[in-house]
Amino acid sequence: MVVTQDYTDFGRCPECNGMDFKVFKERGEAICKKCGSVLEGSMIDFGRDWGYEEEGQKLSRAGAAFDPRVANNLRTKLGNATDLSKMSGSKRYTIKRLQRKNNWGSAFEANLNNALSNLRLMSSYLKLPDRIEKESANIYRMSAQKGLTRARSSDSIVIAAIYLACRTGGIPKSLKEFSEASKIDKKTISKTFKLIARELNIKINPASPIDYVGRFASAMDIGPKSQSNAVEMIEKAQKKELVSGCNPMSVAAACLYLAGLMNKEKRTQKRVSDVSGISEVTLRNKCKEFITELKIKNKEISKVLSY
Repeated sequence: MVVTQDYTDFGRCPECNGMDFKVFKERGEAICKKCGSVLEGSMIDFGRDWGYEEEGQKLSRAGAAFDPRVANNLRTKLGNATDLSKMSGSKRYTIKRLQRKNNWGSAFEANLNNALSNLRLMSSYLKLPDRIEKESANIYRMSAQKGLTRARSSDSIVIAAIYLACRTGGIPKSLKEFSEASKIDKKTISKTFKLIARELNIKINPASPIDYVGRFASAMDIGPKSQSNAVEMIEKAQKKELVSGCNPMSVAAACLYLAGLMNKEKRTQKRVSDVSGISEVTLRNKCKEFITELKIKNKEISKVLSY
Protein backbone atom coordinates (compact mmCIF):
# COMPACT_ATOMS: atom_id res chain seq x y z
CA MET A 1 0.00 0.00 0.00
CA VAL A 2 1.28 3.49 -0.82
CA VAL A 3 0.47 6.34 1.61
CA THR A 4 0.24 9.90 0.28
CA GLN A 5 -0.25 11.91 3.53
CA ASP A 6 2.48 14.28 4.70
CA TYR A 7 4.08 13.91 8.12
CA THR A 8 2.33 17.04 9.44
CA ASP A 9 -1.20 15.95 8.53
CA PHE A 10 -1.74 14.15 11.83
CA GLY A 11 -1.66 17.19 14.18
CA ARG A 12 -0.33 16.39 17.65
CA CYS A 13 0.16 13.04 19.32
CA PRO A 14 -2.67 12.47 21.89
CA GLU A 15 -0.22 10.70 24.24
CA CYS A 16 2.86 12.99 24.35
CA ASN A 17 1.68 16.04 22.38
CA GLY A 18 4.54 15.49 19.90
CA MET A 19 4.43 16.52 16.24
CA ASP A 20 7.15 14.30 14.79
CA PHE A 21 5.75 11.20 13.06
CA LYS A 22 7.08 8.35 10.97
CA VAL A 23 4.89 6.96 8.18
CA PHE A 24 5.19 3.31 7.07
CA LYS A 25 3.73 3.41 3.56
CA GLU A 26 3.70 -0.37 3.03
CA ARG A 27 1.71 -1.04 6.23
CA GLY A 28 -0.42 2.14 6.15
CA GLU A 29 0.68 3.21 9.65
CA ALA A 30 1.69 6.54 11.23
CA ILE A 31 3.76 6.26 14.44
CA CYS A 32 4.87 8.98 16.85
CA LYS A 33 8.68 9.06 16.98
CA LYS A 34 8.72 10.37 20.55
CA CYS A 35 6.49 7.81 22.37
CA GLY A 36 5.86 5.16 19.73
CA SER A 37 2.07 5.50 19.70
CA VAL A 38 0.30 4.34 16.52
CA LEU A 39 -1.98 7.11 15.27
CA GLU A 40 -3.30 5.39 12.15
CA GLY A 41 -3.36 1.65 11.60
CA SER A 42 -5.41 1.37 8.44
CA MET A 43 -4.74 4.42 6.31
CA ILE A 44 -6.43 4.49 2.91
CA ASP A 45 -4.49 5.12 -0.26
CA PHE A 46 -6.52 7.12 -2.78
CA GLY A 47 -3.89 6.71 -5.52
CA ARG A 48 -3.88 4.21 -8.36
CA ASP A 49 -3.18 0.54 -7.66
CA TRP A 50 -0.40 -1.53 -9.17
CA GLY A 51 -1.58 -4.31 -11.46
CA TYR A 52 0.42 -7.49 -12.00
CA GLU A 53 0.92 -8.57 -15.58
CA GLU A 54 1.74 -12.07 -16.82
CA GLU A 55 5.05 -13.75 -16.14
CA GLY A 56 7.99 -12.02 -17.78
CA GLN A 57 6.20 -8.67 -18.13
CA LYS A 58 6.74 -5.52 -16.13
CA LEU A 59 4.48 -4.18 -13.38
CA SER A 60 1.98 -1.65 -14.71
CA ARG A 61 -0.70 0.67 -13.43
CA ALA A 62 -4.05 -1.11 -13.20
CA GLY A 63 -5.92 -2.05 -16.37
CA ALA A 64 -6.34 -5.45 -17.99
CA ALA A 65 -3.39 -7.76 -18.65
CA PHE A 66 -1.79 -7.63 -22.08
CA ASP A 67 -3.24 -10.22 -24.46
CA PRO A 68 -0.99 -10.96 -27.46
CA ARG A 69 -4.00 -12.30 -29.40
CA VAL A 70 -5.57 -8.82 -29.58
CA ALA A 71 -4.12 -6.62 -32.33
CA ASN A 72 -4.56 -3.31 -30.48
CA ASN A 73 -5.03 -3.67 -26.73
CA LEU A 74 -5.31 0.11 -26.23
CA ARG A 75 -8.14 0.87 -28.65
CA THR A 76 -11.31 2.17 -27.00
CA LYS A 77 -14.84 1.96 -28.34
CA LEU A 78 -16.54 5.34 -28.35
CA GLY A 79 -20.27 5.16 -27.62
CA ASN A 80 -22.94 2.92 -29.11
CA ALA A 81 -26.26 3.29 -30.96
CA THR A 82 -28.18 3.99 -27.72
CA ASP A 83 -25.78 6.75 -26.69
CA LEU A 84 -25.92 8.39 -30.13
CA SER A 85 -29.72 8.41 -30.18
CA LYS A 86 -29.78 10.60 -27.05
CA MET A 87 -27.44 13.23 -28.49
CA SER A 88 -28.13 16.32 -30.55
CA GLY A 89 -27.23 16.43 -34.24
CA SER A 90 -23.90 18.26 -33.84
CA LYS A 91 -22.72 16.05 -30.98
CA ARG A 92 -23.77 12.92 -32.86
CA TYR A 93 -21.74 14.07 -35.89
CA THR A 94 -18.69 14.74 -33.67
CA ILE A 95 -18.87 11.30 -32.01
CA LYS A 96 -19.25 9.54 -35.38
CA ARG A 97 -16.23 11.41 -36.72
CA LEU A 98 -14.22 10.37 -33.66
CA GLN A 99 -15.37 6.75 -34.10
CA ARG A 100 -14.17 6.72 -37.71
CA LYS A 101 -10.84 8.24 -36.68
CA ASN A 102 -10.50 5.76 -33.84
CA ASN A 103 -10.92 2.87 -36.30
CA TRP A 104 -8.13 4.14 -38.50
CA GLY A 105 -4.90 2.28 -38.13
CA SER A 106 -1.67 1.55 -39.92
CA ALA A 107 -1.29 -1.20 -42.51
CA PHE A 108 0.77 -3.10 -39.94
CA GLU A 109 -2.16 -3.08 -37.47
CA ALA A 110 -4.61 -4.17 -40.16
CA ASN A 111 -2.39 -7.09 -41.24
CA LEU A 112 -1.77 -8.04 -37.61
CA ASN A 113 -5.49 -8.05 -36.89
CA ASN A 114 -6.23 -10.32 -39.87
CA ALA A 115 -3.37 -12.66 -39.02
CA LEU A 116 -4.36 -12.98 -35.35
CA SER A 117 -7.97 -13.68 -36.34
CA ASN A 118 -6.73 -16.47 -38.59
CA LEU A 119 -4.48 -17.71 -35.77
CA ARG A 120 -7.44 -18.00 -33.39
CA LEU A 121 -9.40 -19.99 -35.99
CA MET A 122 -6.49 -22.38 -36.60
CA SER A 123 -5.93 -22.88 -32.87
CA SER A 124 -9.61 -23.63 -32.37
CA TYR A 125 -9.63 -26.11 -35.27
CA LEU A 126 -6.56 -27.91 -33.89
CA LYS A 127 -8.07 -27.85 -30.35
CA LEU A 128 -5.01 -26.23 -28.78
CA PRO A 129 -4.94 -24.96 -25.18
CA ASP A 130 -5.08 -21.26 -24.37
CA ARG A 131 -1.40 -21.04 -23.41
CA ILE A 132 -0.31 -22.37 -26.81
CA GLU A 133 -2.58 -19.91 -28.61
CA LYS A 134 -1.06 -17.01 -26.65
CA GLU A 135 2.48 -18.23 -27.24
CA SER A 136 1.88 -18.60 -30.99
CA ALA A 137 0.43 -15.05 -31.08
CA ASN A 138 3.58 -13.80 -29.33
CA ILE A 139 5.77 -15.59 -31.87
CA TYR A 140 3.80 -14.09 -34.76
CA ARG A 141 4.08 -10.58 -33.25
CA MET A 142 7.85 -10.92 -32.87
CA SER A 143 8.12 -12.25 -36.43
CA ALA A 144 6.15 -9.29 -37.77
CA GLN A 145 8.27 -6.80 -35.80
CA LYS A 146 11.40 -8.51 -37.13
CA GLY A 147 10.13 -8.05 -40.69
CA LEU A 148 9.72 -11.75 -41.44
CA THR A 149 6.17 -11.24 -42.76
CA ARG A 150 7.33 -9.10 -45.68
CA ALA A 151 7.08 -10.80 -49.09
CA ARG A 152 5.80 -13.94 -47.38
CA SER A 153 2.35 -15.44 -47.03
CA SER A 154 0.69 -14.41 -43.78
CA ASP A 155 -1.00 -17.82 -43.54
CA SER A 156 2.31 -19.69 -43.69
CA ILE A 157 3.79 -17.48 -40.92
CA VAL A 158 0.66 -18.05 -38.78
CA ILE A 159 0.65 -21.84 -39.09
CA ALA A 160 4.45 -21.98 -38.60
CA ALA A 161 4.12 -19.88 -35.42
CA ILE A 162 1.45 -22.27 -34.07
CA TYR A 163 3.58 -25.31 -34.92
CA LEU A 164 6.60 -23.72 -33.22
CA ALA A 165 4.53 -22.94 -30.10
CA CYS A 166 3.38 -26.58 -30.00
CA ARG A 167 6.96 -27.85 -30.29
CA THR A 168 8.25 -25.60 -27.51
CA GLY A 169 5.13 -26.15 -25.38
CA GLY A 170 5.28 -29.95 -25.42
CA ILE A 171 2.14 -30.54 -27.54
CA PRO A 172 2.77 -33.56 -29.83
CA LYS A 173 1.36 -32.79 -33.27
CA SER A 174 2.68 -33.68 -36.71
CA LEU A 175 3.37 -31.41 -39.67
CA LYS A 176 0.74 -33.39 -41.56
CA GLU A 177 -1.99 -32.19 -39.17
CA PHE A 178 -0.96 -28.57 -39.62
CA SER A 179 -0.77 -29.03 -43.38
CA GLU A 180 -4.30 -30.48 -43.52
CA ALA A 181 -5.67 -27.70 -41.28
CA SER A 182 -4.10 -24.84 -43.24
CA LYS A 183 -4.02 -26.35 -46.76
CA ILE A 184 -0.31 -25.44 -46.91
CA ASP A 185 2.20 -28.11 -47.90
CA LYS A 186 4.49 -29.58 -45.24
CA LYS A 187 7.66 -28.39 -46.97
CA THR A 188 6.57 -24.73 -46.78
CA ILE A 189 5.57 -25.02 -43.10
CA SER A 190 8.87 -26.74 -42.24
CA LYS A 191 10.92 -24.13 -44.07
CA THR A 192 9.02 -21.23 -42.48
CA PHE A 193 9.10 -22.48 -38.89
CA LYS A 194 12.86 -23.13 -39.14
CA LEU A 195 13.36 -19.58 -40.43
CA ILE A 196 11.36 -18.12 -37.52
CA ALA A 197 13.20 -20.25 -34.96
CA ARG A 198 16.58 -19.16 -36.38
CA GLU A 199 15.74 -15.45 -36.56
CA LEU A 200 14.12 -15.32 -33.09
CA ASN A 201 16.75 -17.58 -31.47
CA ILE A 202 14.16 -20.13 -30.33
CA LYS A 203 15.66 -23.46 -29.35
CA ILE A 204 13.69 -26.53 -30.45
CA ASN A 205 14.28 -29.91 -28.87
CA PRO A 206 13.80 -32.99 -31.07
CA ALA A 207 10.37 -34.58 -30.71
CA SER A 208 10.36 -37.74 -28.58
CA PRO A 209 8.31 -40.84 -29.50
CA ILE A 210 7.22 -41.06 -25.85
CA ASP A 211 5.26 -37.80 -26.28
CA TYR A 212 2.95 -39.53 -28.79
CA VAL A 213 2.25 -42.68 -26.80
CA GLY A 214 -0.48 -41.23 -24.56
CA ARG A 215 -2.23 -39.54 -27.46
CA PHE A 216 -2.24 -42.63 -29.71
CA ALA A 217 -3.29 -44.90 -26.80
CA SER A 218 -6.21 -42.61 -25.98
CA ALA A 219 -7.39 -42.61 -29.60
CA MET A 220 -7.20 -46.44 -29.79
CA ASP A 221 -8.50 -47.06 -26.24
CA ILE A 222 -5.37 -48.90 -25.10
CA GLY A 223 -4.86 -49.42 -21.36
CA PRO A 224 -2.13 -48.01 -19.07
CA LYS A 225 -0.22 -51.31 -18.83
CA SER A 226 0.32 -51.41 -22.59
CA GLN A 227 1.31 -47.74 -22.53
CA SER A 228 3.95 -48.44 -19.87
CA ASN A 229 5.28 -51.39 -21.87
CA ALA A 230 5.44 -49.22 -25.00
CA VAL A 231 7.41 -46.53 -23.15
CA GLU A 232 9.84 -49.16 -21.82
CA MET A 233 10.25 -50.49 -25.35
CA ILE A 234 10.99 -47.00 -26.69
CA GLU A 235 13.57 -46.37 -23.95
CA LYS A 236 15.34 -49.64 -24.81
CA ALA A 237 15.31 -48.68 -28.50
CA GLN A 238 16.76 -45.25 -27.63
CA LYS A 239 19.60 -46.85 -25.66
CA LYS A 240 20.43 -49.04 -28.67
CA GLU A 241 20.17 -45.94 -30.94
CA LEU A 242 17.43 -47.51 -33.04
CA VAL A 243 15.30 -44.34 -33.16
CA SER A 244 17.95 -41.89 -34.42
CA GLY A 245 16.69 -40.22 -37.59
CA CYS A 246 13.34 -42.06 -37.41
CA ASN A 247 9.91 -40.51 -37.47
CA PRO A 248 8.90 -40.37 -33.75
CA MET A 249 5.29 -41.17 -34.65
CA SER A 250 6.25 -44.40 -36.43
CA VAL A 251 8.36 -45.47 -33.42
CA ALA A 252 5.53 -44.70 -30.97
CA ALA A 253 2.92 -46.45 -33.14
CA ALA A 254 5.03 -49.60 -33.60
CA CYS A 255 5.89 -49.93 -29.90
CA LEU A 256 2.29 -49.31 -28.87
CA TYR A 257 1.04 -51.88 -31.40
CA LEU A 258 3.49 -54.51 -30.11
CA ALA A 259 2.69 -53.69 -26.47
CA GLY A 260 -1.02 -54.07 -27.26
CA LEU A 261 -0.46 -57.53 -28.74
CA MET A 262 1.58 -58.56 -25.69
CA ASN A 263 -1.26 -57.53 -23.34
CA LYS A 264 -4.08 -58.96 -25.48
CA GLU A 265 -5.23 -55.49 -26.60
CA LYS A 266 -5.01 -56.21 -30.29
CA ARG A 267 -5.73 -53.36 -32.69
CA THR A 268 -5.76 -53.72 -36.47
CA GLN A 269 -2.81 -52.35 -38.41
CA LYS A 270 -5.19 -50.17 -40.39
CA ARG A 271 -6.51 -48.52 -37.22
CA VAL A 272 -2.99 -47.90 -35.92
CA SER A 273 -2.07 -46.47 -39.32
CA ASP A 274 -5.10 -44.14 -39.38
CA VAL A 275 -4.46 -42.83 -35.85
CA SER A 276 -0.70 -42.33 -36.23
CA GLY A 277 -0.69 -41.13 -39.82
CA ILE A 278 1.91 -43.64 -41.01
CA SER A 279 1.43 -46.36 -43.63
CA GLU A 280 0.81 -50.01 -42.75
CA VAL A 281 4.03 -50.97 -44.56
CA THR A 282 6.05 -48.59 -42.37
CA LEU A 283 4.34 -49.98 -39.26
CA ARG A 284 5.17 -53.61 -40.20
CA ASN A 285 8.78 -52.77 -41.09
CA LYS A 286 9.31 -50.92 -37.82
CA CYS A 287 7.75 -53.77 -35.82
CA LYS A 288 10.03 -56.27 -37.59
CA GLU A 289 13.07 -54.15 -36.75
CA PHE A 290 12.16 -53.86 -33.05
CA ILE A 291 11.34 -57.57 -32.71
CA THR A 292 14.75 -58.44 -34.14
CA GLU A 293 16.92 -55.81 -32.44
CA LEU A 294 15.18 -55.87 -29.03
CA LYS A 295 14.81 -59.68 -29.13
CA ILE A 296 11.10 -59.61 -28.33
CA LYS A 297 9.59 -63.08 -27.87
CA ASN A 298 5.84 -63.34 -27.41
CA LYS A 299 3.29 -65.90 -28.62
CA GLU A 300 0.63 -63.32 -29.48
CA ILE A 301 3.10 -61.32 -31.56
CA SER A 302 4.27 -64.48 -33.32
CA LYS A 303 0.67 -65.39 -34.24
CA VAL A 304 -0.10 -62.01 -35.80
CA LEU A 305 3.31 -61.11 -37.19
CA SER A 306 5.05 -64.05 -38.86
CA TYR A 307 8.32 -62.99 -40.45
